[in-house]
Amino acid sequence: MGKLTEQKTNQSKTYGNSYPLSVKQKVVSEIKSGAFSNRSAAKRYGISRNTINSWVIEDSLLTFKLSNLREEVMAKPVEQETVVKKLNKQVIELQKALEKANLKLETLETLIKVSEQDLKIKIRKKSGAKQSKL
Repeated sequence: MGKLTEQKTNQSKTYGNSYPLSVKQKVVSEIKSGAFSNRSAAKRYGISRNTINSWVIEDSLLTFKLSNLREEVMAKPVEQETVVKKLNKQVIELQKALEKANLKLETLETLIKVSEQDLKIKIRKKSGAKQSKL
């Protein structure tokens, strides 16, 4: 194969040469597959070893970050299931508390009604009535 230096780009160079992403990926994949060492790839493509080393390191970091991101994404459904279970449990507890409160209210209303009938006095406060001042 010929040298890839002809594929260098002239896009906004700040220092040195920049290479297309396809070149970087090709060189790194050949090194990772074991087809070439960093040194032999540098000689073959006419690219400095430091540049190739930085590409390999950059690729390794990206791979590491992607694997961490995948783990986080895979863990989220488990966390969401836990949250959903907790919320469902809380809903059931609140429904039971509401049922208990409604039963208590019904009992108190029945007690007031029976007391009013037996004692023949009005226990319930009229709506709009003001509190007495003591």
